[in-house]
Amino acid sequence: MNDSVIIEPIRKDDHKGLFRLIDKERSRLSMYFPVTCAHCTDPDATRHYIKEILARSAKREFFCFAMRDYEGSDPIGLVFLKEFDWSIPKCETAYFISSIYERRGMTTLGLIWATDHAFTQLGMEKVYARIAPDNIGSIQVVENCGFQREGLLRRDFRTSDGRLLDVYLYSCLR
Repeated sequence: MNDSVIIEPIRKDDHKGLFRLIDKERSRLSMYFPVTCAHCTDPDATRHYIKEILARSAKREFFCFAMRDYEGSDPIGLVFLKEFDWSIPKCETAYFISSIYERRGMTTLGLIWATDHAFTQLGMEKVYARIAPDNIGSIQVVENCGFQREGLLRRDFRTSDGRLLDVYLYSCLR
């Protein structure tokens, strides 16, 4: 496992690096991150997307954390906290990392960090993830982070091409 990943809130000046990451990985990411891919069509659109994320973060509606392999580097992946239900309180997490950094433990560290942030800084009692059953790598990440499978949600995720997929629901309790 690599322990040198840096996790921090996305910054306004990340727009060029984030666009490069999304553009390079677009074919792999577009199915499961249709909103992010649709908003990152060029550096200017990506700048606007980050601006929206930061505004939503200020309202405690949506958080995006960049994973970096060294201080000041471009993002190599993202971890999101979203879909807040403050009455429970719970939120969903989602994450991805550049294919060249897969299987190095960085995504696991990013998810551990974001889950801890949700519990300690945002007061969440539950963090959950919805994962396609064939996404073995993502299942391994959540299980390595102590998430437990709650069940199968039938036709609960719409892909970029409009299909509805079944997803496993995993969660971690405070």
